[in-house]
Amino acid sequence: MHGKVSIQNVRKTIRQDPNTRKEIIVCPGGSYATLSAFEGEPVARFFAGRGWNASVCEYGVEEKARMPGPLLQLAQAVAQARRENDFVAVCGFSAGANLAALLCTRYEEAARLLGTKPEAVRPDAAVLGYGVYRFPAGMVPQPAEKFGQVSGQSDRLPKCFRPALRQTAQGDRLDFEALMLEYAAGRQDPSADEWRSLSPAELAGPETPPAFLWTTREDTMVPPEQSLFYARALWAHGVPAALHVFSRGDHGEGLAGQNPESRFWPEMAHSWLLALIGAKT
Repeated sequence: MHGKVSIQNVRKTIRQDPNTRKEIIVCPGGSYATLSAFEGEPVARFFAGRGWNASVCEYGVEEKARMPGPLLQLAQAVAQARRENDFVAVCGFSAGANLAALLCTRYEEAARLLGTKPEAVRPDAAVLGYGVYRFPAGMVPQPAEKFGQVSGQSDRLPKCFRPALRQTAQGDRLDFEALMLEYAAGRQDPSADEWRSLSPAELAGPETPPAFLWTTREDTMVPPEQSLFYARALWAHGVPAALHVFSRGDHGEGLAGQNPESRFWPEMAHSWLLALIGAKT
């Protein structure tokens, strides 16, 4: 561990009904630089409306994103939910999907660092949207002007994104793969071991929890093949994995309410989770 890691107050409860024995914990995306609001509470509220206990894991970003910090924060959130529920799923988007999948593949390590049992922090399932599962990821640098609006000031780039800024012949671009590594690994040129430690597709095993994965063919930031890497890793170990690649839609859709194709993913994931719960009982 690198310094003292805070693992308190990261689980923001959206719905908690003692008569409901299943919970989903949502991890927003944001390249480990920020937390995307539309990939957090709105998603938790969708599942709450379908009878789930639901919460958002507000894990550390920027300098507080150095691993294993966020990993332990999510593990602690799962442990808390485990005390109140029989079934606990994690759900993540983009960098949040990377984090959720990392817990699914590194839960034994997280348990050891937290001084608890592996079963206390192991999720029962994961719902993962357009995530990064293997580094190098081949992420496509993005036009910087697209992301000024994140700060509410369209002419200014948020400070948290500045380490990603690159000047090119085509104009300013943001290298979000380098940004993820800057914050999660502490540097943009990690060692081979550090690459692997952030690559769930390289860490999956027969005890990795099942996963529902979705992405879009038109994703201009994270190649859709990333989701295939993780699905194939699970299949290779006999772990159930559902993979949906929608033909339309760009990166960062969240609930995808405006996309006539991918907007069905929340109901699909909900049905998949219920079938998984039914198979376990």
